[in-house]
Amino acid sequence: MKKLLLVLLICLGIYAVVTQWNDVQLIEENWSASSKAMILLNAHTGEVLYEKNSKKPLPIASMTKLMTQYIVLNTIKNGTISWETTYQPSPTVMDMAQFASAAKLGMKANESYTVRELFTAMTVISANDAALALAEIVAGTEDDFVAIMNEQARAFKLKKTVFYNPHGLDGNYLGRGEDQNNLASAHDMAVIADRLIATHPEVLEFASMTHFMSDEGMKMWNTNLLLPGMRMQMAGIDGLKTGYTDAAGSCFTGSGVFNGERVISVLIGVEEVDGDVSEPRFNVTREMVERFVK
Repeated sequence: MKKLLLVLLICLGIYAVVTQWNDVQLIEENWSASSKAMILLNAHTGEVLYEKNSKKPLPIASMTKLMTQYIVLNTIKNGTISWETTYQPSPTVMDMAQFASAAKLGMKANESYTVRELFTAMTVISANDAALALAEIVAGTEDDFVAIMNEQARAFKLKKTVFYNPHGLDGNYLGRGEDQNNLASAHDMAVIADRLIATHPEVLEFASMTHFMSDEGMKMWNTNLLLPGMRMQMAGIDGLKTGYTDAAGSCFTGSGVFNGERVISVLIGVEEVDGDVSEPRFNVTREMVERFVK
């Protein structure tokens, strides 16, 4: 009788494990779009609510700018620069005009721009020239700023994260080769986002802006369509950073407060759906939050 009971318990245990595994398989397969890597993190508790392939380093496109934001805000905090520090575009920044398809503020050579203007453009419309300009303001040169980025990654104990530029454009696109793509895992991007918000919560004032007005009077819209007031709005979302390049695919690091707790999501390499590379990442983010945030 005891042996029969033991066999029954073992069978029930195996059934429970298999059933649970099948449920996980179903969840992983039943997304509106596939993604190379995913993670959903409760920032208050540190609990990983969901993850898939979250430790593999992959190209991260403009999600790179989260680290650029962190370093710029550190530099403002320590008083080395201020929001009103002005900058005239260098020849290196002006050269970015040649990358026609890359997001840009479109600076003019003889005009001055404040750190606030550049930070807003980098955050809201993912302006790559603004990110490079901020790197020069902080460190003098792009290379010196990138060294700071990698040093900060090591300080965060992100051993496989590596930066080659402050904006996230592919190495091939810049003529430097694919071995110079910025790389991080979904997990590492979640850590960077978590540290950024915890250390510099003011970043959310910029990340949550639906738009800003350029000096030329042009309304420039946020690339994050989940923000309140945007056409795919989701209650609770207040950031954080989109990204897209050929190497990285469609990416998104999201942040928001749900049931009183901050949640951070990261998607890398979201597949396009019917030729659309933008909306699928927001749909999957919404699905992750609705399934796993209780």
